Amino acid sequence: MPLGWIFIGGFIALVLLLLAKDEYYDRQEQKKRLEMRAEIAWPVVINTDRDSFEGRTVNVSASGALLCFTQQLSLMEIVTLTMRPPVRPALEITAEVVRTDIPCDKDDSRRRGAAVRFIIISEKDREFVSFSVFDHLQQKTHPHQRRERELRLEI
Repeated sequence: MPLGWIFIGGFIALVLLLLAKDEYYDRQEQKKRLEMRAEIAWPVVINTDRDSFEGRTVNVSASGALLCFTQQLSLMEIVTLTMRPPVRPALEITAEVVRTDIPCDKDDSRRRGAAVRFIIISEKDREFVSFSVFDHLQQKTHPHQRRERELRLEI
């Protein structure tokens, strides 16, 4: 009889653990969708355990990016990214591959994309990415303001 109660208790604990895991992933999905994402193309070097190769970002958010390149990455692979924005030194970011084999280049079908989630990024670099996304989206929605700013700078 006591052995039966142990199995029932273990089963209940397993069910609760699975429910908590589902809740965690649901919250992560909701958080991911709330991040602003902008189509920013920065050169990037992708370092894996096996290889190092170049690509570019297709879009970027403060928590991840879509990368475009010709090599193959594996799901859940950990990579080190060296992103090179044009206005500052390179960003060194450790990321996890969360989606693979995404079409990313209409002109070159050999180039495939991978979505990555940033797991190690300095607060300073995350702020830079976040401000870059915000600025890019701001310029996209208000192009006349950018021209006005440029005119003020010329005067």
